[in-house]
Amino acid sequence: MIPILICLGLSAQMTLSFSIRPSEAQLSAFSRTIDMIFADSFDQAYRLTAQFPDTIPGRPVYHLICGSVVHAEIFDSEDYGKEKIFLAHIDSSINLLSRWVDDNPDDAWGFFFLGTAYGYKSLLYAQKQSWFKSLVSGLKSKGRFNDAIKLDPTLYDVYTGLGSYYYWSTVKLRKYIPFLPDNREKGLTALQIAIDSSLFSGKPAEVGLAWALIEENKLTKAARIGLKLHKETRGGRNSLWILGGAYWRMGNLAMAAEYYRDLVDSYLRAGNQNYFNLILCRYRRGICLYGLGKMAEARREFETLLSYNASGEIRKRHKNTYEKTREYLKKIEKGASKP
Repeated sequence: MIPILICLGLSAQMTLSFSIRPSEAQLSAFSRTIDMIFADSFDQAYRLTAQFPDTIPGRPVYHLICGSVVHAEIFDSEDYGKEKIFLAHIDSSINLLSRWVDDNPDDAWGFFFLGTAYGYKSLLYAQKQSWFKSLVSGLKSKGRFNDAIKLDPTLYDVYTGLGSYYYWSTVKLRKYIPFLPDNREKGLTALQIAIDSSLFSGKPAEVGLAWALIEENKLTKAARIGLKLHKETRGGRNSLWILGGAYWRMGNLAMAAEYYRDLVDSYLRAGNQNYFNLILCRYRRGICLYGLGKMAEARREFETLLSYNASGEIRKRHKNTYEKTREYLKKIEKGASKP
């Protein structure tokens, strides 16, 4: 899983200087929306977005906010049923914000919001492994973010998006496009700047940095971020994925099993699952239990995984998971049959 890397967007109010910089009250309201997203309270996040006024014709920033919550739901559930709704919001935002920055070329916040919208499209395409589309949208996002920074070097929230672009474009795209520069360190630095100095995107930057650190095999640092987020979000699933992933990579099977169990419980409480995440969590938990010698518990996880009435599309995406699960069950049965 790749955690929610640039959960940005904010309702703003036009000022006499023709900027859509948000007021302090709006910044506070948007921070609460982010908190709801990271606590997996998407209904509350939607209710909060409805309270944001948007004085620009067409409500471009409102569409950006709604798109951000829809994206968080898609990312959390691995369910693309709301993809058209997401794209409708984001494309509306892009079209309207593009006109805004054309008319107001000195507004850093306009470029920031526009870069954010392109960044969301890039993330969705990356989730679906449409790497060329992800690169195109990512380059547009980076360009608008750079425009924003040139206009206002203190707009540190931009660095969440820039850091994610620099790091993951290198990791995911460089294997296909060898001439891309290695910007991993640049990405890590940008994410840390956002954590230290941004107005409202600290949590998204922390999630982005944690997953980058897991990719870099700096697992203790990643787990430390996961534990901090776990406390702040009262066990939100973003923190559980980070902790499960970090301890899984460490080979700490007992701790990984604990956090994958917590994820299973959280998704079961949420309900209305397409089983993608439950299959993955039970598979990894089963492997952990198998490695710990807890064969009966491992068998229960693997058998429950296979019992889910998942769609053909989910089964196709999890083809290797199903094959390996059956292999583990054969190993368990073989071990149980030995005298």
